[in-house]
Amino acid sequence: MAAAAFSSSAALRPCLAPLRRWRALSCPAPRSASGSPRSAASDEATVISGTKLAKEVLKEVQRDVESWISFGNKRPHLTVVLVGDNPASHIYVRNKVKAAAAVGISSEIILKPEDISQEELLDMTLKLNKDPSVSGVLVQLPLPDHIDERTVCNAIAPEKDVDGFHIINIGRLCLDQPSIIPATAAAVWEIIKRTGIQTFGKNVVVAGRSKNVGMPISMLLHTDGEHERPGGDATVTITHRYTPKEQLKIHTQLADIVIVAAGIPKLITTDMVKEGAAVIDVGINHIHDPLTGKTKLVGDVDFEVEYTEQPRLLKLMQTCLEEHHSYCINGLCAFHSELRKPICKCLAGYNGERCEHLTLNSYAHNSYERYIAVGIGVGILTSGILAIIYCYVRKRYGRHVTFSFCSTELQWGGKLCRVFTRALGACSCICCVILKELTLNISAF
Repeated sequence: MAAAAFSSSAALRPCLAPLRRWRALSCPAPRSASGSPRSAASDEATVISGTKLAKEVLKEVQRDVESWISFGNKRPHLTVVLVGDNPASHIYVRNKVKAAAAVGISSEIILKPEDISQEELLDMTLKLNKDPSVSGVLVQLPLPDHIDERTVCNAIAPEKDVDGFHIINIGRLCLDQPSIIPATAAAVWEIIKRTGIQTFGKNVVVAGRSKNVGMPISMLLHTDGEHERPGGDATVTITHRYTPKEQLKIHTQLADIVIVAAGIPKLITTDMVKEGAAVIDVGINHIHDPLTGKTKLVGDVDFEVEYTEQPRLLKLMQTCLEEHHSYCINGLCAFHSELRKPICKCLAGYNGERCEHLTLNSYAHNSYERYIAVGIGVGILTSGILAIIYCYVRKRYGRHVTFSFCSTELQWGGKLCRVFTRALGACSCICCVILKELTLNISAF
């Protein structure tokens, strides 16, 4: 009965998922499947072997393929279309064909020159869709600039779309319906499930927003676990290459799971991840190795820092005891084993021993000075207006006018009137400048 529900396209998808670069890191004090800390927590980071998990998946796919064929079904067949001479694309395709052969899936590679027209490529895709001997079609990306990748991906029949890039497969994924999931997202989901990483109610940061990697991963993790295609029930925050580093650090320090797929080497370092969090690195970057002079493949996480600095720091900084969990008001708590006291790492904008103080920016201080200046200006302007009124009344009625100020009667004479009149222009000018400055600053605020 299980074999009857198995399709040839389904056989191809898990076969290709392990071909992606898997690398995951669980920081010290890893959590078990139940979500509680393990009793014998190590001071060193626990590295989850993607290679080992990939071998497990390949063995399972091989058994499924054999079971499928034993029920009288034809052997699954993969057709890969490779355009141009991109060395990396040739390596990826060769590895996919090799993995397909290892699990009993037949395959072929169709090589096309880089100057092939989009119309020719689309015609070939349509023929493969109609070919009953072809179980799955994969057009290796990237394609030359004159070919629209989205158009080509949407030309592949959804049921033969091994990469899961067709708009129907992406749409079904977004609607929590069963679909062919992009390989990297499927690989991350397998890592989380097979290693017992808890996602229910957890905070997850996905660094990367690509439609083929970051978005599918986010959809899998945040959707309802009770839906037709179960999700992870996590609270997901998506960042990308333009997220300021200080903001990224705030998000990752609060995350229980960090998934990195931004394509930026050394994007995530030790100080950006809290103790006990799981880090899954699926970034792929080719950089120059100054030691060997050759190009090497690295991810987005600075693993060298993880392996060297973090274990040394964590011997001093341990997880806060239960009675200290509320010690840090606006920050992260760690227990210093030598000082025997909790230490707070404050979030941005807070300071103090317990991160209890909100740091005011410079504008807040400057605004008080501006208010004082405005008050002085208004006072000067008011005095000038009173002087004008006095002069007008005196000239009009030809008699002295008495003002009462603080219970003292002051007689304003003709000379004082002339002084106020001459100073009025300067006072008005100063007040206008002050009011203009205040208006500009209030608008900017």
